[in-house]
Amino acid sequence: MNAFRTVITGIGVVTPFGNSVESLSEGLYSGANAVKPLPEELALLNDVVRFGSFCEDFTGDIADFGELDKELKRNVRKSSKIMCRETQMAVACAQKALNDAGLHFTEPQQRVGMMYGSDYMLSQPEATFGAFAASRDEAGEFDIRNMGTEGKEKVAPLWLLVWLPNMPACHISILNQFMGPNDSLTMNESAANATLKYAHETIARGWADLMITGATGTRLQSIRTPQVAVSEMIAPKDADPETVCCPFDKRHAGQVLGEGAGTLILESLTHAQERGAKIYGEFLAGADSMVGTHTDDLTRFNLVPDYRQAFVNVLRKVLQDSGKTPDEIGFIHAHALGVPEVDRAEAEAIREVFASRSTPIPVVAAKAAFGNLGAGAGAIELVAGMEALRRGVLFPTRNFQEPAEGCELNIVTDSETPAGDCFINLSTNFQGQTSAALIGRWN
Repeated sequence: MNAFRTVITGIGVVTPFGNSVESLSEGLYSGANAVKPLPEELALLNDVVRFGSFCEDFTGDIADFGELDKELKRNVRKSSKIMCRETQMAVACAQKALNDAGLHFTEPQQRVGMMYGSDYMLSQPEATFGAFAASRDEAGEFDIRNMGTEGKEKVAPLWLLVWLPNMPACHISILNQFMGPNDSLTMNESAANATLKYAHETIARGWADLMITGATGTRLQSIRTPQVAVSEMIAPKDADPETVCCPFDKRHAGQVLGEGAGTLILESLTHAQERGAKIYGEFLAGADSMVGTHTDDLTRFNLVPDYRQAFVNVLRKVLQDSGKTPDEIGFIHAHALGVPEVDRAEAEAIREVFASRSTPIPVVAAKAAFGNLGAGAGAIELVAGMEALRRGVLFPTRNFQEPAEGCELNIVTDSETPAGDCFINLSTNFQGQTSAALIGRWN
């Protein structure tokens, strides 16, 4: 597995900075802030959050899906009517990534597959308003006994298919006639790194030549946002949007919520070279880990994550599998959530694993510019890291002034620090599932 070589040959993104790699790169390197007051369509969330990172350039219009031939455009327009926003973003990213990779298929592809990640997807309340209204009794109160006889008739037949987390992989495969291995990882922020790892292994086993990977997600949704607010630590809603994203800084006080998606085309090196593909980078290693302690404390979840140990595990594993030494890693793209407990655990893990390095490992954090985009964050951060390898220098981490206690790291705040030849992308989620991907520059 480790000796087999796979490379990244196509990229597509939907980000709060825009729907292209160029707009993402410009936003990060200019030090711009994507955190803004919520748009009118999300005003119902103002009781919970008053700002976030919304992908305002993505409307779901057919133009957002990139260049499509006539038949594919017709099929995408038809299918998009039964897609939730996260799935629409994923399909748009995938079509852009395929175009970017120079891949245009007219026949079924037996050796092209999917390994796509997401958050778990939540239905909009409006989708079932009719069913609940029809299930009221004579006094106007909801009666669950009426749901099976009266309410179900008001539920759209395809309602469930809109919200299943495997629908991104489903729609992308159907639209493009991909008949290879197909899987979906509902791992929230840690999904994107994991899709690369498992896609690499799928290709290495000889089951496919090419895999579409990535992740899509949102934290800005009428059910998801309140759910996050009661189970995770979010930034105070009266904070200044300009400075509220400050991971590892002593001012960090919770995550900022956003949305986004990213798709990467992963294929065997031999396949890419035979078709003359441009190569963005090489997948060198991947790892995932979950460590936790069971508790009977009813005020907490049953499994309390040990973030520090999980970060240590994945960092050591990618170094071991790649044969790289700490000094050979150019930089770390940190998860950098902005939640004190998670930031501290991540910083401690980095210091422990890279203690033998001759100089402190440079660390960057794109979330300082756009917050937590759910599952889409890991994918977009992978793209940002590859863009740093291409440019040869790192982007600055916004809003970092003074490290919080336990978060002492070499945080890059300029745009002149060399990126080196490879980087580690770190991600974790609220449940403690943690992942890493090691990506190398292609020479």
